[in-house]
Amino acid sequence: MKALFRILIACATIAFIGFMFFNTPKENEPLEGPNANSNIIPKTELEQPDVGAMTRPQRGLSTLIGQGIQAVLEQYGEPARKEPSSYGYDWWVYKTSTATFFMVGVQNNIVTQVYIAGDKLDATPFKIGQKRDDIYRMTIIDYEVAANVGENIFIFSMSEEDMQTRLLVKFDGLYAQLYIDSETSELQGIRYTDSETLVLHQPYEMIYQGELVSPTPPSSFLQQEINEASAAQLDDLINVTRDYYDLAPLELDEKLEAVAKLHSEDMKVQNFSGHESPTNGDLKKRLEAQGIVYNSANENLATAYFDAIEAMHGWLNSPEHRKEILNDKYSAVGSGVFLNYYTQIFMEPSKQKDESEESVEDTIEVIQ
Repeated sequence: MKALFRILIACATIAFIGFMFFNTPKENEPLEGPNANSNIIPKTELEQPDVGAMTRPQRGLSTLIGQGIQAVLEQYGEPARKEPSSYGYDWWVYKTSTATFFMVGVQNNIVTQVYIAGDKLDATPFKIGQKRDDIYRMTIIDYEVAANVGENIFIFSMSEEDMQTRLLVKFDGLYAQLYIDSETSELQGIRYTDSETLVLHQPYEMIYQGELVSPTPPSSFLQQEINEASAAQLDDLINVTRDYYDLAPLELDEKLEAVAKLHSEDMKVQNFSGHESPTNGDLKKRLEAQGIVYNSANENLATAYFDAIEAMHGWLNSPEHRKEILNDKYSAVGSGVFLNYYTQIFMEPSKQKDESEESVEDTIEVIQ
């Protein structure tokens, strides 16, 4: 009898340890964007690099830049969402499907940029899925790219990593940022932009002559809307990415959204970057505080990216963060943004909870 009791105790202990191990969220290091260490250096005299610009495309989504909003409405209709940004323009989000996902930046009723992620869209002269080597063969590329805003001169310098994953290409009166998957060498996203918007973003190391072009800081109320917009864009972009790799989309979970939002704000307010909050604990404790039951969970963190697009492509090019984005066991997601602090939580909900909920529903049906 005593032997049987000992065996039962041992089994219970192993089961408890297994439950704690498998239900403990995994963690990876927060990702810091390239903007964190970018230098912005004024110069009294500046010599522009002697690199020619490519001919501006005559078709495709890039032709919208510089046009009024009527051109967008006539071709694509009303967007799914209109959202503010930190740079004075609004994002018009078009998400009929992941294969045709794109966003249009609009300021003063003029298109200032277009971000293309869907592989069924006309992104001439590039195409989503195009190989990096092919892009190099057909494109004029240099480490330094100049932009002019009025009489002011700005020169951007790309790092070795930028040259592999975040190319900047100059056209006549137009610029293209090419986001390339470092693992597959395939083009994953394209941002066409005018010169002023490029300078506002300051996406690379920059020297300049003249007056620095800077965005007007948003009010606290507007910043809250911007935070919510950035989180919604992360939710869109994760599923665009997963669809490209033939993975099932993730369902938006409002409780996860709340946990992610709180953690992003917590990192900013308490000046830390990591998974464990001084006040709210690690991810396991934060999920438990919301009554969230799960089989497995993890989160990607980032800071110092100037927007959600840059953060998502940064995660995709980081092996540890990429694993979570492309993990087929997850079925739920929640994103939260506060200023330039980004949190995205992935979860495999507890099957045990689902079964118990089904039993309750069956019981209710019988009683009725």
